[in-house]
Amino acid sequence: MVAYYVIQGIKYNNVLAYCATFDRRSAQQQERRWVSMTISLKTRKQEMVREAIFDAAMELFVLNGFNETTVHQVVEAAGISQRSFFRYFATKSDLLAYRISGLGDALVSAVAACPPEMPALEVVREAASAGIEYSRSEPRTLQIIEISAQNPAARQAHRAAMVEVESRLSEAFAVRVKSASKYNLEPRMLSLLTLMADDLAWSSWFAGETKDSSTALRIAFRRLTCLFRESGAASPVGLRKRPVRQLAKR
Repeated sequence: MVAYYVIQGIKYNNVLAYCATFDRRSAQQQERRWVSMTISLKTRKQEMVREAIFDAAMELFVLNGFNETTVHQVVEAAGISQRSFFRYFATKSDLLAYRISGLGDALVSAVAACPPEMPALEVVREAASAGIEYSRSEPRTLQIIEISAQNPAARQAHRAAMVEVESRLSEAFAVRVKSASKYNLEPRMLSLLTLMADDLAWSSWFAGETKDSSTALRIAFRRLTCLFRESGAASPVGLRKRPVRQLAKR
């Protein structure tokens, strides 16, 4: 009988220990959920503030002009302090580059989605098309192009932000062509070609040469393809496979 109660006591203690462990795990999980929710809310709040600053600034840029608009006017229109402004944007010009990260996401995703057997130039075309579609979906794209075209400081800020996009895109192409580094010639060349195609398409459309940016991109690639055919230019892969002696003779 004593042995029976001892065994039952051990079982009871084991149940208590299990319950205590379960409670601790549940508390830890709950704490992690609360932390995650707090971070998520904080992130959403930050994005809302950025959006408010960006929208207020763009409205003022269109109404008063980029050079004539001051940071003080932007913060008043956005309903924030000047200190808050500089927490999100280093300069007034940086506002124009706010949407660039989304463009990088679109380009990188397009490269990753292309089939492995797709030729490099076709991948560039697909990525450039994705970039055009993203920019067309942004309601402020035309305003940003106009402001950047008229103001050197704004144009410089936009180009500086594009460096990060180029780096991300080069990394995506490096994975695709199995390059050792995103800094190697081939991934960087494909990245720059993609961005150049987008830039030429928007410039052509903005100058009134084509009816829309998608048409401009098709024309740019048609001419680029003709140029490659006329010059007999080999693909990067072909150059890599050619014997070293043959390259040296050329």
